[in-house]
Amino acid sequence: MTSPKPAAPPDLAPQRVADAVTTAEASMDALDAVRARVDGGRAANTHGGDPGLHRNRSTVVRHAVNYLVAARAGAAACAEGLQGPVLDVGAGTAAFSPLLAERLERPLVLVDVDVRHAALAAAAFPQAVTHTDLAYAPDGAVVAASEVVEHLVPADQVGFVASMAARTLPGGALVLTTPDESGYLGGWSGYAPHVGPVDAAGLARVVSEGTGGWPVRVLRIDGPTFTLTRGGALVQGVANRVWTRASALVAPLEGVATGLLHRLTRDRPPADVPAEGSWTVTEVGPGDGGWRAGTGLVAVATRPR
Repeated sequence: MTSPKPAAPPDLAPQRVADAVTTAEASMDALDAVRARVDGGRAANTHGGDPGLHRNRSTVVRHAVNYLVAARAGAAACAEGLQGPVLDVGAGTAAFSPLLAERLERPLVLVDVDVRHAALAAAAFPQAVTHTDLAYAPDGAVVAASEVVEHLVPADQVGFVASMAARTLPGGALVLTTPDESGYLGGWSGYAPHVGPVDAAGLARVVSEGTGGWPVRVLRIDGPTFTLTRGGALVQGVANRVWTRASALVAPLEGVATGLLHRLTRDRPPADVPAEGSWTVTEVGPGDGGWRAGTGLVAVATRPR
């Protein structure tokens, strides 16, 4: 027996974004404090898993908004009164993960297959439970993965969602966020680690197949850092492709370059945060408008009881 599709709440737009950015900045400071004494900490990769190494302002704001919308969507889709932690799957060093625990008011479980990231996260956030294998994590009332699915080749995406579904409690919510790159040349931003970008329809399909048909909704985020123009798509796509080729040539120097970049950015002023109310969240449906209506995608599915 399946549950009916949950009604769309009137508003899932992020709230108190400035506070969330402050929390994320504090988390990155906590990671910096333990980085030198955690084995392999300085070598943690920069491909999204350890944003503290570069602290790009727009990236900090975008990820904070993604996490806030994921938390609101998860809370709305989760059965009332359901007990259990929130799992952040593919958390990286967990710079943004405390936002989930804070907004959902649930214990936090971190999961990342990169042992360097997991070690940093465990040292910086001892209040959380950390795992490198989702199969050994506890079941959660909300199981989320932010900006992870696009880092998986298409053949692995359904299985990844299935592994999240297996850890979701009956009545619980499964939430994925991903960028909509369909506005770029060839449907890819040119950012090398994004080996499996999906559009709204593709995200809905992956979640539906991975969960075995749970009720699923796809939401779209628009606003600062989520808006894309045709000119911007062309410039960014070309720049990313050039950077990918250049990076391959200087790969042996990545560690040195990362260290220099980290020193330059760790003491910079906090990220500028647009005014409250700058973002909108709408449900994808007929006449959605695609990437022109915002490049943030959020899928939320409820596990039937």
